[in-house]
Amino acid sequence: MNKSVKRSLVTFTAAASLAVTGFGISTLADNANTADASTIVTENVPSVVRANSDIKLYTAADNNAKEVGRSLASGTDWAVVGAAKDDAGNMWYAVANNEWVKGADVTTDPSATQAATQAPTASSVTEGLINTAKSFIGTPYVWGGKTPSGFDCSGFTSYVYSQVTGKNIGSYTVAQESAGTKESVQAASAGDLLFWGNSGSTYHVGIYLGNNQYIAAPQPGQSVKVSNISGYFMPSFAVHVN
Repeated sequence: MNKSVKRSLVTFTAAASLAVTGFGISTLADNANTADASTIVTENVPSVVRANSDIKLYTAADNNAKEVGRSLASGTDWAVVGAAKDDAGNMWYAVANNEWVKGADVTTDPSATQAATQAPTASSVTEGLINTAKSFIGTPYVWGGKTPSGFDCSGFTSYVYSQVTGKNIGSYTVAQESAGTKESVQAASAGDLLFWGNSGSTYHVGIYLGNNQYIAAPQPGQSVKVSNISGYFMPSFAVHVN
């Protein structure tokens, strides 16, 4: 089983400490307010949990809470930013602000904790980009959309990269062209950006998945999806984000 932490919401520092960016969370106490009426737990809280299966996220530590709208993939490891017990005494763990998983659905694994406190490798970052991007399959296209409630093409790539790497690659296609090293489509690696149009005036962007596939928010009326690269709609160039 892959022990690397494949999550989109935690940035790991070289000092091997956990920190969450993009959600304003830095300590377990900071996340306490999201547990509503549940009892906050601060002792013996694991640093990382592993999803036992594809599991749902909830807005609070409560079986009656609303579902967030996305799930954690089976076997993936997620840094814990809060813990609480519901009225029935069941343990819950927060993996982001207002995003909770049932303790019964995850495993606390010392080896996963060790992996989480290490700087991510290039392969784990690539896996994180791919897994995070795929977690938004079906999200509707929204012109100017930059959040999971709706994306346009550049809003989607910007959000995924920000969540996985903590990098701001720009909010529109032309800005994202400068996020790394330009390369040919044939030289692209999984996780690289693919652009359509001439440099300086690109009109579409997606994330290369490898095996001649990419994922993108296509156009109005469609949703985030995986597509095959073809001569009918061939990317113009790629960028490896530095």
